Parts: sequence; structure tokens; C-alpha cells
Amino acid sequence: MRKTYDRTFKLEIVRKIVAKETTVSSVASEYNISRPIVSRWVAEFNRYGNKAFSGKGTRLPDKSKQYALESEVKRLKEENEILKKFAVFVKQKKK
Repeated sequence: MRKTYDRTFKLEIVRKIVAKETTVSSVASEYNISRPIVSRWVAEFNRYGNKAFSGKGTRLPDKSKQYALESEVKRLKEENEILKKFAVFVKQKKK
């Protein structure tokens, strides 16, 4: 099972690293977390600040708009396919 860490834990760890109180390597070994994960937390914090680590199911601010647009494109493509099939059906009925 995958380990999960709550937002406050991540913020506490990242703030210590950003304030140069500790290093990514020391945090990783102390808490038995892989270095790339801790580095990802630091990068996310540097990019989003206090909006980082939004939790399960909540998208990051810049990704939510992209996701919404991708979902709409998918829906419109499906709708377009249905309309094309319907047009063929109507054409066949007229004959």
C-alpha cells in the first residue's frame, strides 16, 4: 500500500528545507521517504506556495483549467462522432 503524507507534514518538511535548516537527503533518510518524492514536494512548494499539496482529488491551480479543457474537447469529439453517424442514418432513410 502506498504511503500518504498529510499537507501539514509536507509543509513542515519543505519549510525546513527551504529555510536551509535541513537537506533533502537528511529528511529522506530520517523519515524513510525517497529523495525524489521530497524533491518533488520542494518543487511543488516553490511553484505554488501555500496552495501546494491541495490534497486528494483537488487539482493544482494551473492543471485544473487544462483538465477542464481536455474534458470538453473529449466530449465535443464524442458528440461530433454521434452527429456524423446520425447524418449518415438520415441520408439512408431518405433514399
